[in-house]
Amino acid sequence: MRPEEIEVLSFQIIDREAGAHDFSLEQWAVVRRMIHTSADFEYMKTVRFHPDAI
Repeated sequence: MRPEEIEVLSFQIIDREAGAHDFSLEQWAVVRRMIHTSADFEYMKTVRFHPDAI
């Protein structure tokens, strides 16, 4: 399996395991990458986005 295929499969697994969430598509792209990198689904509970954040 090629690396790109592994990444796609990993994201599909994360999407399935994460279930419903309140993140926008743009926010979910960031949170999903964080989960992918760390294998820590707790980010779904702890990550917050704020319009004034840098």
